[in-house]
Amino acid sequence: MRNAVSIITLGCKVNQRESEILAREFEAFGFEATDTPETADAVIVNSCTVTQVSDQKTRQMARRAKRQNPAALVFVIGCYPQVAADGLLRMPEVDGIVSQADKARTAEIVAAALREQENRGRRIFSDMPNNDADREIGKSTRTRALLKIEDGCDRNCAYCVIPLARGAVRSRPEAEILAEAESLLLEGYGEIVLTGVNLALYGTELREPDRFYALLSRLSALPADGEVRFRLGSLEPTVITAEVAAAIARLPRICPHFHLSLQSGAARTLTAMGRPYTPADFQGILKTLRSIDPLFGVTTDVIAGFPGETEADFERSLRFVEKAEFLHTHIFPYSVRPGTRAAEMPDLVPKAVKTDRVKRMTEAAKISRETFLKRCEGAVRRTLLFPSANPGGAARGITDNGIDVRVTKPAESPRRPYGSFIDFQL
Repeated sequence: MRNAVSIITLGCKVNQRESEILAREFEAFGFEATDTPETADAVIVNSCTVTQVSDQKTRQMARRAKRQNPAALVFVIGCYPQVAADGLLRMPEVDGIVSQADKARTAEIVAAALREQENRGRRIFSDMPNNDADREIGKSTRTRALLKIEDGCDRNCAYCVIPLARGAVRSRPEAEILAEAESLLLEGYGEIVLTGVNLALYGTELREPDRFYALLSRLSALPADGEVRFRLGSLEPTVITAEVAAAIARLPRICPHFHLSLQSGAARTLTAMGRPYTPADFQGILKTLRSIDPLFGVTTDVIAGFPGETEADFERSLRFVEKAEFLHTHIFPYSVRPGTRAAEMPDLVPKAVKTDRVKRMTEAAKISRETFLKRCEGAVRRTLLFPSANPGGAARGITDNGIDVRVTKPAESPRRPYGSFIDFQL
């Protein structure tokens, strides 16, 4: 009888992609994937550690899995074990953890643990010096395929624990990326989402700062049977300038939709965060992108209540978000992450003040989004239509500039198995 495994994924698209790959690796070891942890022999929590809330969710998922299925082995992988291994191993619900470098061996490790279940291997698996774990060829199970091109970050922003969790920048070989993209296009995917911890750092560890643009150029030129496009994950204004953003945006097949992490609209706060740009620099990127396409979609992240953030600083950030016309704004209250510079900073903002600022920033983000969507009304955008579970009924679509839409009369005969393109009036 085959063992069953359930993978619970938290966090970013990188984790989503890695979980998809991990599921196939488990299949190669004779496991059956299940969406019900209650029936699994092993439960894998692919964790995130961006905030204290992310850490809490990881612990909650591990406890829930063990509570629902006491006989299952519960392993935690991903970013959280990199920064809190001791705490995880003290949890009675956690049977083992796997480091980022050994993530590709998770199926092997879990299979061995199941064979020797009485040992309940509570050990940390040491990091490896290279990135062989990230060699990944294969398709996504999602309508839009995810394609990971890079891992790690060396920006070391004052608040961020990800460089500790993910390590230095490691770029996948270009030939591998192009081969995987070609495979996905042959399978019929109309959209490929490029993922990475910090996409724009691709190639920088090799001192080739132009390598990211070169890769996108080659991806844009790949032969395909039918319409295709590429959507980019997070691009950091700590890496790209307005000129670089414009060059990327002008490439064929690149969606006019970027995620640019603002974090704060106040210059003083950005400096304290270690973000080497100003609000004016960020505004310059927005202006440049929307000179290329007035309806260029931009999503962002904002932190409220960073240490030392005054009410005046926050008001500047609030006004920036209101006027920027962001399609989406992900808002986080500042969360102390041990091992970061910000964890040692004075002038912590009281929790009640952070909560209030998150609420006010949420309102500003709503205004920002509504202003952008108002400008989009009546525009016709190229839209990827997802296959509908109910033929003839409403279907979901996503425009080139990142707007989720509902199509009441979807195309009856999609040209590809993973969604067709239509012109959709907003």
